[in-house]
Amino acid sequence: MSGGMWLLPISNKIFFTFFLFIMSVAIGLGFLNYYERTGLSSQKTIRYYCGDKEEELDTPLSAEENKLKLEEGLFFPKSYRELLEVTHTHIFSIPIVMFILSRILAMTHTREGLKIIIYGVSFMGIILNLAAPWLIRYACHHFVIAFTVSNILLILSFGAYIFIPLYEMWFRPDHSAP
Repeated sequence: MSGGMWLLPISNKIFFTFFLFIMSVAIGLGFLNYYERTGLSSQKTIRYYCGDKEEELDTPLSAEENKLKLEEGLFFPKSYRELLEVTHTHIFSIPIVMFILSRILAMTHTREGLKIIIYGVSFMGIILNLAAPWLIRYACHHFVIAFTVSNILLILSFGAYIFIPLYEMWFRPDHSAP
């Protein structure tokens, strides 16, 4: 697109802005869901995927710890089938969302090198995000770091996919080609 997003008709700008806003809400809800399950804690993430350990269940707890455990509930290890269902859903949906967002980013005047970096970061975030539950559950709980890294990569790439087009559509001070 030679004129970039600045020169789009106002109706297209409004459409893209609404779409990017809805995507921001959807992404925010996804991360809120992750936070609700894990509290962004490595231990809670491991517990979510691997379940409660037997030695934790046998250890006597204080009244406060016992109350907290009762509120949280008992966690069982995620089964092969549960992980397969979640992976199947996400392996279709996340790349489609990234593809749509990347096509919007492609319409901007952002340098090709930066676009390639953003595409690569999002691809790595997707791969790590899909692999992390399997690695945590079946390989080693230390792979919880892969989940943390994937979330950082996804937040950075989603941020770029959303804010670069919005900036170019509405706030870009230089309206000519770069």
